[in-house]
Amino acid sequence: METETGKKLGWTRREFVRSAAGIASAAMLGRASVNGAAAPLPGPMPEQDILAQVNPVRPLRAGNIPADFARRLGAAHVGGRYHFTAKPFLIEGAERVHQLGLGGIKLWFSNVERSYWFNSEWNLPDAYTFTELARHPYFVAAFALPFSVIALELSSARRTGGAADLINPNYDPTADETQIYELTRHLLRTYRERDVTFLLQNWEGDWMFRGSAQGGWMRGEYPKLEQRVTGFSRWFGARQRGVERARAEVSDTRCRVLHAVEVNRVFDLLKGIPTVTTHVLPHIRPDLISWSCYDGLNTGARNGEKAAIGIWRGLDMIQHHARTTQQDSTGKPAVYIGELGFPENVTTPAAAVEMMDGALGALMARQIPYILYWELYCNERKDGIKRKPVASENAEELRGFWLVRPDGSTGAVGEYLARLLRHAGGRLPP
Repeated sequence: METETGKKLGWTRREFVRSAAGIASAAMLGRASVNGAAAPLPGPMPEQDILAQVNPVRPLRAGNIPADFARRLGAAHVGGRYHFTAKPFLIEGAERVHQLGLGGIKLWFSNVERSYWFNSEWNLPDAYTFTELARHPYFVAAFALPFSVIALELSSARRTGGAADLINPNYDPTADETQIYELTRHLLRTYRERDVTFLLQNWEGDWMFRGSAQGGWMRGEYPKLEQRVTGFSRWFGARQRGVERARAEVSDTRCRVLHAVEVNRVFDLLKGIPTVTTHVLPHIRPDLISWSCYDGLNTGARNGEKAAIGIWRGLDMIQHHARTTQQDSTGKPAVYIGELGFPENVTTPAAAVEMMDGALGALMARQIPYILYWELYCNERKDGIKRKPVASENAEELRGFWLVRPDGSTGAVGEYLARLLRHAGGRLPP
């Protein structure tokens, strides 16, 4: 997940006007090879107007909890630093997410040996395809659980090079299109009797978009920006074509497969910094946009209303620049939350619940279809060490991105979500 949070979200109108100029120039740069400049972002909705829509639906302020809340809510399971059973780690986590009552799960469909290491023998060939991975017994077992939504994080089909591959003038997206097509066809056929939605997405596209140039990006250094825009647009376009080809071929199925593009540095566009939102989304038309929304949560404030305002404004900015095949209830481009979470050992459990409630208020008011929490078991140590754990680690060593703690107890946000699930279709008792 992205660890830099706490950005300033409550800008004044004068600050916004200055920022809008940066947005317009960034958008022009991103769209120069197509139809000229993008329309400037409209002025932000005043905070009091946002809160007037958010606060009445916040669960901790007696807001109504959607009856389909379980279907819309899920959790990521990847890279956790502890476990509880002798089962393969992917299967253990998938079963635990289901036991928590969540209808959705987000799994990593790349680097699986590193993502799911406990009690696991993957025995995969070096050049396995996405479809071969979907047929692996661990994923077959996870997919067999009665989830309504399964998000899969897929890297490039080549699994090497990242942005360096995509910005190469000789980059050929054929392999990506073919593998996504074959995976989509397999899912539509295999799960044709189930009412399940698979979301095929990348992970935090802005980090990938910057690639090895990350260090200078915030200083105004954007090497090969035009090639990045072209390469990423071609990559996402190829993945979308692959999904659409398979959907056209397999129509007699209850299973749905959708392609999403995930963004994660939306608020950088207010500084005139090139982002996937401003520079790539206008060139493509995926089914959905996923937002890994830490830059909108304003965790430094530890305030639910600030989190709600950031989420609201981030969604506005994404929808301004995006085009999708799916639409929300107002006819705007469809966006879901691919990742949000709060480190309970850093922010405090009470603050994490307060911010989650504010964020959920904004997401419920905007009728966001899917909300995927980061994460089931914490993957981050306080000391920043990323090496593979040889045994389960304890809570004091970790930052606290969890629904389930290392001792097996439920975290504060996990308890909060469990209460909402118990009272879905109604309100929390006073």
